[in-house]
Parts: sequence; structure tokens; C-alpha cells
Amino acid sequence: MELINKTLLRRRTERLLDQNQSTGNTVSYQDAKNIGILFTQSDRKKYQAIRDLVKQFMNDEKQVKVLCYLEKGGENYDFRYDYITSKDVGLWGKMQSSSALKFAETTFDYIYYLDLKRNIYLENVLAMSKASCRIGFYKKNNDSLLDLMVQVNGKAPFEKAIDQILFYTMKLGSDGK
Repeated sequence: MELINKTLLRRRTERLLDQNQSTGNTVSYQDAKNIGILFTQSDRKKYQAIRDLVKQFMNDEKQVKVLCYLEKGGENYDFRYDYITSKDVGLWGKMQSSSALKFAETTFDYIYYLDLKRNIYLENVLAMSKASCRIGFYKKNNDSLLDLMVQVNGKAPFEKAIDQILFYTMKLGSDGK
């Protein structure tokens, strides 16, 4: 049954990408006000890196919302962020989590999808999103999902991968382009 759910979720995500209503009007990092972060909660180290990133955005006077995918048996450290699980997808592959739906309805200047491996649940939320610019790590066949993809060495520490993504994000619009 879970296989059918995942297949339907993937198809729904593809349809959402075709119908997506994002504006595509990317603002410079300096002008960005609202930022969303999507990530899979896998370990304490990654969680701490996300917390540090949120602090950095807040220090830059950005409003930040975070939604994480909590794996089976995973821990939502400190319960700081809203989360979804595989149980939040209905029988026909439709996201039912009010947290995920509210997150997707938020108009973000930037939304970061910070997983090195694919997560179909977060990709569904990302496809529903009305973000102006979607940023994440390079994954094969993700060009319809992300506006800016950064390729990182999969063996590098996660903190270094985040540093790379921030480096390129801060270049957006900084030279008048």
C-alpha cells in the first residue's frame, strides 16, 4: 500500500510542478524578507546546522519558517520546527498535513530544500510552494523543481554544503543581474 501512495504522490508532485504558480521574480538576498527551509531530520549534527542557518537568517533580519520531514523512528530535537511524516499523505497521494499546506501557501522570497538525498514528501511541499526562488542541492532530474541548484561533494560535512548554498544565494542580484 505504501508503494502505491508513493507512486501517487510522485505523480501529484509532477502535476503540481506543471501547474505551479510561483512568480519566478527573484529578489536579491539583501531585499529578501521571507525564507522557508525544508529538510529531512536525520541526525543531531544536521539539526544543529539548520538551527545555525536559521539564526544567521534572523540576524540578517529575515522571517524564517522551517518544515522538516521526520523519518520513522527519528527525533524532532527540541521540537522547534513543524514536521511531517509519511503518515501525512492520504490514500490517493495527497498531502494532508495542515503544517505542510500552510507552509506551501506562504509566499517566500527564497525556499531552501536542504537534503542531499531525494525526499518525495518534501518535494511535494516544494512543488506546491509559491516561492519566488527555490534553492537546493543538485540532484539528477531536479531542474523543474529548483531554480538554483548547487552541486556539492556528498562526502563534505553538511555545514560546508550549507555554506556553499549561502555563498551562491548571496550572489543573487548583488551585481545588478
